[in-house]
Parts: sequence; structure tokens; C-alpha cells
Amino acid sequence: MINPIKLNSPKLDKGISIMQALKNRKSERELSDKKLSLQHLSELLWAANGVNREDGKRTAPSASNKHPVDVYVVLQEGVYLYEPVKHQLLLIVEGDFRKLAGMQNYVHTAPVNLIYVADLDKLKDLPTPAPTDEKLKWTYIEAGHQAENVYLYCASEGLGVRTRTLINKEKLGNAIKLRSEQTVISAQTVGYPQTAGYHE
Repeated sequence: MINPIKLNSPKLDKGISIMQALKNRKSERELSDKKLSLQHLSELLWAANGVNREDGKRTAPSASNKHPVDVYVVLQEGVYLYEPVKHQLLLIVEGDFRKLAGMQNYVHTAPVNLIYVADLDKLKDLPTPAPTDEKLKWTYIEAGHQAENVYLYCASEGLGVRTRTLINKEKLGNAIKLRSEQTVISAQTVGYPQTAGYHE
């Protein structure tokens, strides 16, 4: 069995002000194929859905603290599941599946694609029952919070990012072994801009 990839702790004493990050926030598709550093990848995932408090709560809010949205990471060497509590990547499948991560050409060469996946099985034991369409709304909101955290992190670090929904969800779902209770919501492509100016 291949060991999980242990991620680096985020460096919390760097970055720019939130107002400057909001000013810099934008979508970018002109991305280099250069691999992200482990530090950037680690902080990117922590920003999206990492544990930021001693009680186990996370950087993105979640309905009833159930965390029904998982972040999958499509890299050149394989597809991984981000495990926030252990802050590590668990290998799901080996191989380059970037062409299944989106329909636009830049997706296929970018170093990182984040896939936001709703898992309704995590919402089956709620204090107050809710219909499926309401549960799906919660996952859409949660994925939106996670994606915006990524945008702000990328704005602070000079990384390029773009959110997408054009995905062959059935083929990708089969490739990453999703269960019937899971569904792909959206994706983000991340990389160093082709122009200079990012921080190592």
C-alpha cells in the first residue's frame, strides 16, 4: 500500500492583507505546467478545508459541522483525497487523469485540479431531517466557501486559479471511484501564472 503524502504545516505569518487579496482576486487560465511546491500545495488545501481550531472546525463553514464536501486533488501522478484532520493526501488512483478533470485545454496541463465532491451520506444523521434538494444546497454553499478560500490564498501567493463546472462528471466519478451518494459539484484549476511574479 502506498503511504499517504504528509503535507507541510501552513505558514501563518506570511501573506498580504485580506483587503489586498480581495483587490488581487481574479480568474486565470494562462498557467504554467510547473508543479506546485509542496508548501504551496499544502497551504492551498489547508485554505480550502483545513482544520484551523483546536475543536476540529475548519477554514470553511459547514452545515451542522458535518463537512459533506470532500476535496479531491488531481495531479499528474494520480488522484488523491485530502484528509483535513491528518492534513495529508490519500491516493485514490494512480495515473494522469487531468483530461477528465475538465473540458478546457488548460486543465489538461495545469499542475493541480481540485475537485469538490458532495457526499450526502454524511448528512443522513441530522438533528432535523431535510429533503435531498435542501442538502444539496448546503453542499453547493460549502463548496463555494472552499473555492473562495482558495481564490484568496492564490491572490495572496501570486498563484493562478480558475473555478469551473464543465466536467465529464460521470467519467471522472468512475475514475475516482465515487459511490452513488457522491456527486461532483465543481472544480478549480491552480498553477503558477505563465508570467513571473509568484512567490516560492
